[in-house]
Amino acid sequence: MNDINNQTIQYQDKSIQYLLKALQRDKLPHALLFTGIEGVGKLIAALQFSMVCNCENLPDVSLIHSSCGECRSCLKFLSGQHPDIIKIKPDGNAVKISQIRMLRKQLTYKPVEAKNRFVIIMQAHLMTTESANALLKILEEPPPRTRFILIVENQKDVLQTISSRCQQVRFRPLSDIFIEAYVMQNEDIKPEFARMIARLSFGSVIRAGLYQKIKWQTKRSYIFFRLKQFDRLSIGMRLSFAEQLAKNKDDIPLILEMIMTWFRDVLIYRFCPQRIINIDYQNSIYENAKKYACQSVIEQIEKVQTVQKDLLSNMNRRLAFEELTMSMIQQKL
Repeated sequence: MNDINNQTIQYQDKSIQYLLKALQRDKLPHALLFTGIEGVGKLIAALQFSMVCNCENLPDVSLIHSSCGECRSCLKFLSGQHPDIIKIKPDGNAVKISQIRMLRKQLTYKPVEAKNRFVIIMQAHLMTTESANALLKILEEPPPRTRFILIVENQKDVLQTISSRCQQVRFRPLSDIFIEAYVMQNEDIKPEFARMIARLSFGSVIRAGLYQKIKWQTKRSYIFFRLKQFDRLSIGMRLSFAEQLAKNKDDIPLILEMIMTWFRDVLIYRFCPQRIINIDYQNSIYENAKKYACQSVIEQIEKVQTVQKDLLSNMNRRLAFEELTMSMIQQKL
């Protein structure tokens, strides 16, 4: 595991103390639910913890990253060849019933060599109804020496019948200081840019990594260029803007997040300018804050939130953005 992974795990120390104490007392639950936003170290912690639990020369369980890294179990784990560490990730857009059936068959056999066999289900919220119900049957009568770790962003993302059988372990967002230090590992990044990325990332190293990419820097510049002059855009330009925003389905969550940060900054600038996120656009945000009434900006934030919910319900994304751009801020001070 590299340095940033170990640093992330150390940062999440409060979230995993429960696990370490349970391990020390030999009272580790058979099912755990790791929750927290994407990019705060949930998967890293799950992998490291499964490695620690099976280390043959465990020197100290006071730290989750304290496995020896040299015993037979650790070496198999590090090579990705440990037979008793089972990782399940979505097949396409879902964790399918066929994957859980295969898991159930695999679990009919005893662990090959591990003290604790681990089943780690990534993006467990993507389980279909059928696969979730099949997993529930396994959790109701878990095989001996087998532990389950389900990884999701929010406890509500999985069936209540499943979450009720798991011990939840919450992972908090990483601090701006931590993210800034992470970004500054790239020697080409200037401190002020690292500070801005830290604020934009909302505590996620994955988001921080995205914002360092040229693609997202360019996309952000384009979006903010349009937003800062939105009251001067013609209907045709608004529809063209909507078309550009809706082009790539996978980009939409982050695009909406960026739009949200813009209006959030416009709203709070007049009250607390030092708290804005997009510090490199401070002048444009100031001009917009002078231009628009607070209520108008609040209504715009609510419209963005509505689009976020509509798209989760599979609304036509181009139509959703057209409605958003055509109804954007009109009421000036």
